[in-house]
Amino acid sequence: MSLNVLKYHWRAILWVGLIAVACLTPNDSMPSSSFLSRIPHFDKVVHFMLYSVFTLFLMSGFSRQYRKTVPKAYVYSFLIAFSLGVTIEFIQEYVQRGYDVVDMAANTAGIIVALSLFNTVKWILRNIL
Repeated sequence: MSLNVLKYHWRAILWVGLIAVACLTPNDSMPSSSFLSRIPHFDKVVHFMLYSVFTLFLMSGFSRQYRKTVPKAYVYSFLIAFSLGVTIEFIQEYVQRGYDVVDMAANTAGIIVALSLFNTVKWILRNIL
């Protein structure tokens, strides 16, 4: 792995580890919460958030790497995040989890929202927080 990849994308790489643990741990090994299980479609919200944050980390890395936000950063971020989401869903069949098209839709929605809001989030982080 190139040092540039680590230099600019270490946050995204660590987030992939979190996504892998969250999505590839067998259901019977996952902690259960009666409160969270009562929220309709809570798992879809989790998928949306995981992939939104991952995409923001990717975009941030590409923005630093190219010293500005360039169109190819959007394409690369979308392709990487979408590919990860599809791959994780297929792998879930082998770890006592289920393949779910709706999970992939939630992942994709999170990716698209993050790409749409990247410049706004970047501005807020620089100027307000």
